[in-house]
Amino acid sequence: MTRRRAEPRCLAFAFAAWAALAQAQQTAPPGGLTVQTRVSLMQSWTDNLRLVDQNKDAALITTVSPGISIAGSSGVWRGSLDYSLNGIAYVKSDEASRVQNVLSANAQAELISRTLFVDVRANIGQQSASAFGLQSSPTSGTQGSVSSLANPNQHETSTLVVSPSLRGRLGGVATYDLRGDFTRTDVRGSSLGDSHGTGGSLRINQANAGLLGWWLAATTQQVKSVSAPANRNSSLTAGLTYRPDLEWSFTANVGQERNNYLGSNTRSGVTSGATAEWVPTPRTRIGADFQRHEYGNSHALNFEHRMARSVWRYSDTQSTMIGNTGASGGVRTVYDQFFLLFTSLEPDPVKRDVYVRNYLQSQGLSPDAVVAGGFLSTGPSRLRNQQLSVTLQGPRSSLSAQFSRSVTSRLGDNLNPGSDLANTSHIEQRSFSLSASHQLTPTSGISLIGSRQETAGDASSQSTQLTSLFANWNARFGMRLSGQLGARHSRFEGFTSYTENAVYASLTQQF
Repeated sequence: MTRRRAEPRCLAFAFAAWAALAQAQQTAPPGGLTVQTRVSLMQSWTDNLRLVDQNKDAALITTVSPGISIAGSSGVWRGSLDYSLNGIAYVKSDEASRVQNVLSANAQAELISRTLFVDVRANIGQQSASAFGLQSSPTSGTQGSVSSLANPNQHETSTLVVSPSLRGRLGGVATYDLRGDFTRTDVRGSSLGDSHGTGGSLRINQANAGLLGWWLAATTQQVKSVSAPANRNSSLTAGLTYRPDLEWSFTANVGQERNNYLGSNTRSGVTSGATAEWVPTPRTRIGADFQRHEYGNSHALNFEHRMARSVWRYSDTQSTMIGNTGASGGVRTVYDQFFLLFTSLEPDPVKRDVYVRNYLQSQGLSPDAVVAGGFLSTGPSRLRNQQLSVTLQGPRSSLSAQFSRSVTSRLGDNLNPGSDLANTSHIEQRSFSLSASHQLTPTSGISLIGSRQETAGDASSQSTQLTSLFANWNARFGMRLSGQLGARHSRFEGFTSYTENAVYASLTQQF
């Protein structure tokens, strides 16, 4: 049963990061840190709050969203944080009020110059418990991670990754990178998907390597879920890297690994692989990676090309996932596309983060709108993900198209208790999305967003389809005040089908 209160463990990192960065602002030199606070008020009406086919529950929904964005570099650290606390209240409905959190944070601290570093990543957003369960659209085109509809299949999911690292030299022979990895995933209102992981790695590279260089790597990882046994993996690998010039790079590796991914017993096997990368220009990157594992091979094929006003991307990856799907595996967002597109316009990644978020808000587009949301899971699974995306930008218009196909398969004897993979051997998810925006005047514009998500399992009954359409008008009324008017139509087909229509209006005041 879903809890109707703010989850302290989901908020802990947000508040800690907020306090730490606020303190950094007080000691930062002028221009070293940008802090922008805001508050948004949205009023919406839906004709189907509870997402049912009959006896629809129309309701008025009020959402108040104070938020903060922090970006910059100051002293020993650099990074960005965007957090909002969304209070949702219902009128003409007995649905209980709720609180949702949205967080995206990425920071690096250099505690000892060129020696001791700490990388921190954190995210909070909405995740579907079941790929075959009830699916719903976000609140509006600009709030991709906020859902005000009464969908019991959605849970607030938070992920925290902390990676301290120690770097140095071993005489004049080699360099080393000793790294720890600590992860935690919490799902609000459910134990399914909760996990914590610990691990570490040591990589030694030949110093001043020229045409040919060697490296050694040792890794270990353990991920423990609440409802499943711990999964462990350890490996020792040696490799050679060949760099004939600045554009080409080739690597071959071989090693030994031990894991229990295929069941409760630990197995040992030989691992080997090869990697190639070609970077003919700063705007183009092509890469291929193939690795052999005893529990199943993996690969990654990537193509990325950036032009003056467009970005083209294709990726095909196959890997082993531990726990929830959707958080990785090549999934991209609208923010990712424009962050790459504006590389030449703003080379500094911290300043570019602020620029991209302001641009997307002015265009009425959601920065965290993803191609596919995935689902909650426990043990290891095999994920094959293919994605094609194109983003075009004109003087007053932009167009972003994305296609994604992912196949998640059960791995070995691990039945992933409680998740969808306990009832089907594989889950295929396909997603199509198209976003278009046009600037009507220097202070106003329109945007149209269309998306479709399809899910299928082994049985014919394990099939869902969600089609969503958004139409938005957005305007800036002053230096720090902006607004949006919009409408939404959704149609879902599955075990429980429904149609839903909504209109909404919002104001956002920045301080």
